[in-house]
Amino acid sequence: MEQLKKDIKSIFPGLAAAAAVCTVLTLVFGTCCPMRILTGLPCPACGTLRSILALLRLDIGEMLWYQPVLPLVLAAFLFFCYIRYYKKQSRKKLFYTMISLIILISCAVYVYRMRVYYPNRPPLEYTHGNLLENIGR
Repeated sequence: MEQLKKDIKSIFPGLAAAAAVCTVLTLVFGTCCPMRILTGLPCPACGTLRSILALLRLDIGEMLWYQPVLPLVLAAFLFFCYIRYYKKQSRKKLFYTMISLIILISCAVYVYRMRVYYPNRPPLEYTHGNLLENIGR
């Protein structure tokens, strides 16, 4: 339990700063996704919040539509919480390997979904009024 308290204490300032930046970006641009703000295109993580909200409603189909990689991310999160707080071990190499694999899978899923579904279905839609579009005018 002490390790969890230490971890929360150490990441809280970063999470608070990220939440503040995301709030400001959302108020100014309507989204906190840097890729959407700049280019108008969705990023591989777009739809994650909607996916989590669908999971909380137990709408598995909608959760998988908005972010198909979320179950893999949640499984990795639970696995590493188990290792860190129950087994009291540090597996940095395994952690970084799994994170790298999840990123690669996310990018592959993103490319596939952009080829098949873009720009007709949220979250795979173009955002007008992005910075590049405004600069081009």
